[in-house]
Amino acid sequence: MRLLALIAALTAAALLAGCGGRPTYKVTGTVSWKGQPIADGQINFLPEDGNVHPATAKILNGRYEAHVPAGRMKVEIYADQDMGYDPAMHQNVKKGLIPPEYNARSTLSLDVQRHHDNVGDFALPTGAVSPPAPGKSGAK
Repeated sequence: MRLLALIAALTAAALLAGCGGRPTYKVTGTVSWKGQPIADGQINFLPEDGNVHPATAKILNGRYEAHVPAGRMKVEIYADQDMGYDPAMHQNVKKGLIPPEYNARSTLSLDVQRHHDNVGDFALPTGAVSPPAPGKSGAK
């Protein structure tokens, strides 16, 4: 019986140790396309060093909030445009609004700092990014 209890305790300890990960930090910001807030989209944060898990967040009405590990992140932005109802397909058809240079082939990046005041504002397609407030991290 003692052996069984010891095995159960060691198994639980191993599982709990595996659940812990690197801490994440709050990142907030805005995303616009041709001067208009992206109504509905997704923003991905992919670690440039590959040592931490990526993070993703929903963009709603041009705003997002994500919890991202610290470090330099490649940023990908996705959004679709509703093209209306297609009777042949019996559904609304959507097409990608944001071109690959801002998602699959993105060169956008954000340095996530070890605090919860990270800001990354992305004004596309110009690649212009709002400058960070003093003491805040910056998007590039």
